[in-house]
Amino acid sequence: MRVIAGKYRGRRLRGPQGLEIRPTGDRLKETLFNILAPRIPGAVVLDAFGGTGAIGIEALSRGAREVVFIEKSPAGSRLIRRNLGTCGIAAGARIVEQDIFAALRFLARQGFAADILYFDPPYDWEPYGDLLTLAFGRGLARAGAWVIIEHQFRTPPPAAGDGFASTRLVRQGDHCLSFYAAAPLPSA
Repeated sequence: MRVIAGKYRGRRLRGPQGLEIRPTGDRLKETLFNILAPRIPGAVVLDAFGGTGAIGIEALSRGAREVVFIEKSPAGSRLIRRNLGTCGIAAGARIVEQDIFAALRFLARQGFAADILYFDPPYDWEPYGDLLTLAFGRGLARAGAWVIIEHQFRTPPPAAGDGFASTRLVRQGDHCLSFYAAAPLPSA
C-alpha cells in the first residue's frame, strides 16, 4: 500500500494485521482520486472507517487542507497515527476514535463540515441510509459536498433518501463507489 500522488507520493503505508481492517485497493483508490482531483486542493475531508488512513493521507498528499479520520478501533487509530508519522504529517489531521454515529454527532455539535466525506464501512455493514441521512441532515456535508460510500456491488446503499440522492456509481469487479449529493427538499 502506497501514496499514489502528491507531496507524499511513493511513501509506503503500513497495512493492517488480521482481517479487522480492509484497506481500499490501489486501483480503486486511484480511480477515486482521478474523479476527486479537481475538488481536493484546499478541501476539508472526512475519512470515516479510516482503517489505515490511506484515503485521508492521499487527500492530504494532494493538497487537502484538513482531514478528520473516524476509526473506532484502537488498533486502527494507532495504525493511522503510524502512517501519518511515516509521511511526516503533523498538522491538518485529527482522529476521532468513536463509533461512527457517535463520532458524526460529535463532529456536528462542533460545527464541522466537509467538502468530501468518504465512508468505507465493513462490507457486511448495512445502515447506509442512516449514515447518509445523518451526514446530510446534520450539516456535515457542506453545500456542494460529495459523500462517497465504498461497498460491495451486491449490497448497494439506497439511491436516494431524506435530503440526498445518488449521482454516480463506479464499479470495479465487486467493489463499488457510490457518490451522493444533497437533493433539493420537496416543495410544500
